[in-house]
Parts: sequence; structure tokens; C-alpha cells
Amino acid sequence: MQASDELDGLSRAETQKNVLLVLIEMGEPMSSQDIAKHINLSVNAINIALFNLNNKGLVERVSRGVYKYRLGPLLVPLLKEFWKG
Repeated sequence: MQASDELDGLSRAETQKNVLLVLIEMGEPMSSQDIAKHINLSVNAINIALFNLNNKGLVERVSRGVYKYRLGPLLVPLLKEFWKG
């Protein structure tokens, strides 16, 4: 794996984390366009993150382009603490 591939992977992981946090904080299904507005990224980047999060079982597709998180509310503080580092 080249250094640029590793950086790409880190960027994707950060985007996925941010997308998941927005879905958790909003507490309701959101479109990729709405998520993109919240974290100031392209809709394409959000769609890639949602695709990966869906494959990991962390979000659920509600309808075309609309997703919600699948984690219980008790995990929200744990995730925030975990991601603080």
C-alpha cells in the first residue's frame, strides 16, 4: 500500500465518523444532501461514506438517499468519548 492510499483511507474513515456523528446528533433520517450541508463536504463524499457505513451495519437506508443510524442512544456518549482519542 502506498502512502497516498493510506492517507485516502484515513480521510474516508474521518468522513465516515463525521457522517455517523451527524446522524446520531440529529436523531432522525437524513438525506446525503442534508448531511453534506452539516459537515461541508460534497454529496459524493457523503454517499461513499454512507455506502461504507451501511455495509458495516452502522446505518440503515430508509429510502433512496436517506439514511438513519442503527445504534442505540446509550452508545452516543461512548462513541464521542472513544473518538476523542
